[in-house]
Amino acid sequence: MSTRSSRPHQLSHDARATNPQSVGTLGREAAIRWKSLKKKWFSTLVVAIGSISLLTLTLKPTSLNEQNVLLDQRIRELQELGSKTAEKIESLVDLSQDVVKRSEFEEALVQVEIRMKMISPQENSSHLSPADKEGKPWIVNSKQDFASFSAGASIVEHLTSTTWSSYRQIHPPDFPFYKKKHIVSGSPPLTALASDLSIWTCWPFHGTTGQIAISLARTIWVGGLTIGHVHRSLAYDIRTAPKEFELWGLHHDSQEAEGDLLLKGTYDIDDSHNIQEFLVPKRNLHLYPRVLLKIKSNHGNPNLTCLYRVQVHGEYDDKLQGNGLNYATPT
Repeated sequence: MSTRSSRPHQLSHDARATNPQSVGTLGREAAIRWKSLKKKWFSTLVVAIGSISLLTLTLKPTSLNEQNVLLDQRIRELQELGSKTAEKIESLVDLSQDVVKRSEFEEALVQVEIRMKMISPQENSSHLSPADKEGKPWIVNSKQDFASFSAGASIVEHLTSTTWSSYRQIHPPDFPFYKKKHIVSGSPPLTALASDLSIWTCWPFHGTTGQIAISLARTIWVGGLTIGHVHRSLAYDIRTAPKEFELWGLHHDSQEAEGDLLLKGTYDIDDSHNIQEFLVPKRNLHLYPRVLLKIKSNHGNPNLTCLYRVQVHGEYDDKLQGNGLNYATPT
């Protein structure tokens, strides 16, 4: 029995010994497949790495370009925001300065009128006089001026033309994207009620035609008008002087530039007198608390007209409880 039980084992060993090719074939096939698999994986890995590198190189410039575009756009937005903020700040500063200047200006006008020469240098001469030998202007009309600011006259703003102004842009060299607006503006209309005819103490308005409405210090029968301009020998551009004009009387309830035509006249720059009076041709039957001076043309400057001084003369009734009697003026 021992001989039978060892037989199969011996046969199995003999079979492996007599068939070595089957075992070697399997090993070679496994090795070949492993090598093939390694080659394929290596090729696949190389291709994958190359693709990723190429994609990175391709996307990197694009990403940089996009970042540059976004950065430029953001810079422009910040520049625009900075410009708008600067303009708002400048506007607020100009507004605050304008309020201060207006208050100071009105106080200065009173002082100017106090210093004016209101008495004629020669008793028997004409009440209109040219500039003196020193070039100093004279305001010598001895008649009452009911358009005097210090006496209580004022400007009717909504019936008065806009004051001349001009905008200039300044580009600081350190900030080329920043544009600073500089406003050059003339004196307000109130100047024409207090000017001493010194150079530049005038009210300028745009173009060759304009108007100024005055609320008089008293309600009066208007008898005449005096217009003064800087003397020709002192003027830088005499063409800005008014030429043809009309004087209208306005009633209490007049909210528009409508009224009664009182006179028409022409200011002559060739006259030896730079202060010229114009009389109402006939006595009007109405009392007027306001007058409207319409400038119809000037002497040749197409851009602006300068009105230096306006005086309105006439008579008022002491018993009339009209405009101006409530003013407490030391006159």
